[in-house]
Amino acid sequence: MSKEIKIILDELNFSIGRINEKEINNKQITDREYWYREGLNTAKKVVLKVEKLNQD
Repeated sequence: MSKEIKIILDELNFSIGRINEKEINNKQITDREYWYREGLNTAKKVVLKVEKLNQD
């Protein structure tokens, strides 16, 4: 996995984790935060699929 892909995945995981942590601490997340997290998860899946295609 390239250095750039690792950096992108780290940033996505960090942002997703911040929202998850807020929810774990029994705080209600807003609709905006929910959809932002869903978008980040989708972006993460896309990056992983592209990386897999590049490896094949």
